[in-house]
Amino acid sequence: MDRKVVILNGEPEPSQSPVNKFLLDLRHYNSASETEIKIVDLRDSKVRQCIGCFDCWIKTPGKCRFEDDVELILRAIIRSDLLIFASTLTMGMYSAVLKRFQDRMLPIVHPYLDMVNNECHHRKRYPSYPNLGFIYDENDATPAEIENVRFIYSRMSLNIHANFLLFKSVNQTTLQEFSHEISHI
Repeated sequence: MDRKVVILNGEPEPSQSPVNKFLLDLRHYNSASETEIKIVDLRDSKVRQCIGCFDCWIKTPGKCRFEDDVELILRAIIRSDLLIFASTLTMGMYSAVLKRFQDRMLPIVHPYLDMVNNECHHRKRYPSYPNLGFIYDENDATPAEIENVRFIYSRMSLNIHANFLLFKSVNQTTLQEFSHEISHI
C-alpha cells in the first residue's frame, strides 16, 4: 500500500540548517520508496496571516477567505496518512513560519464542540485525519523547551483528531531509521 506523507518545512531561510539538509537528503533517499513524501517549503508558499475572522467556520465553512496556497496544502494534508511539521527550535520554540501556517489550519475542523475526556474539542469536518509528527533541530533549546514543544503538538493532535506518533530530533536519527519509521506509521 502506498503511504502519503506531507512534511511542512517551517525553516524560514533556504540555508544549510540541519532540518533543511535532512529534508533535502530525505528527498533523494526516499525516491525509490513506496512512501510518497511531499515536502512543502512554507517559506516559498503564499500563506497569509490568519486574521481571526472565522469566515472559514461561518461564511464559507471549510474555506478561508484568503486565496493563497493554504487551501491546496490543507487538501494534501487531509489526503495524507502522516503530517510532519519540521523546524529548528529557536529561543525554545518552532519557527514563526510554521506557527503562521498552523493558525490557518482552522478550517479542517468544525466550530462546534464536543466534550472528550472532560475537555472541549472541535468536531471533525472530515471522516479521517492523518497521524501527526514533528521533527526538529534542537539548536540551543533546553530539555524543558523541547518538552514544551512536544506538549504543544500532543495537544494540537487532540484538537485535529490526529494520533501524535513521531517526535524526533534530526540530529538523533538517521535517514534510514526515519524513512523506515514514517513508512510504517
